[in-house]
Amino acid sequence: MLAIKAGGSVITRGGEKPVFDRLSARRLAAALSRLREPCLLVHGTGSFGKPPARRYGYLSGAIPAGAPVPVDNIRAGLARLHGLLVGELAKAGVRALSCPGRDYFRLSGGRLSLRRGTELRSRLRSGFVPVINSDIFDCPAGFRVVSSDALLAVVCAAFKPRLAVFLTGAPGLLDSAGEPVPAVRAAKLPAIRRAIPDALGDVSGGMKGKLAEVLRIASCGCDVLLADGRAPEIILEPERPGKGTYVHASR
Repeated sequence: MLAIKAGGSVITRGGEKPVFDRLSARRLAAALSRLREPCLLVHGTGSFGKPPARRYGYLSGAIPAGAPVPVDNIRAGLARLHGLLVGELAKAGVRALSCPGRDYFRLSGGRLSLRRGTELRSRLRSGFVPVINSDIFDCPAGFRVVSSDALLAVVCAAFKPRLAVFLTGAPGLLDSAGEPVPAVRAAKLPAIRRAIPDALGDVSGGMKGKLAEVLRIASCGCDVLLADGRAPEIILEPERPGKGTYVHASR
């Protein structure tokens, strides 16, 4: 089984207006339609989620109760993006099954967990591709944005896929010269992460935040591939050398 995360930069166009990148979504759908093993897809929000976070000041992810943030309107936009992507997957022949994040996960005491894992496992065995979206979750203090990276980490802890694939807006983890690092052992990621500057204006924490989730996934014994979402065909041969950055989990 593959656990795949399509970043918001892969399925939306950048900018302050929410724009679905239909062409890029179709390339992803075409690649998934050729995959011959079970997979689960988690996707980000891109221009549907990050501009509101900047506009209303919840880049930390937390939205206090009573804050003047139009949560319902933002959720509606995220649901629209989710529906557009699921629609493109279905058109390509993928047996995509909409599994909204707030319906399949719970956030309690700041801890994210899977609450309908048995159902997801059953859907996978039946040949469906569950499609999960990032969303704004309810919490006692108000609301909190839960990133798609964190959702993928919870999925990997529960299902132990043979590989987790992050399709991003970059060709992998880059070295100091801006070139992709072909492979790295998970044990080296903490030092690499410390050297990466904090991402400003990104509620998901950019590459630094992503590596925190990659470490969690690797700690489950699952290898991870960080690859360019503009060439999603990588999922058909993810172990091929020279394609993105392959993170070897510590076992």
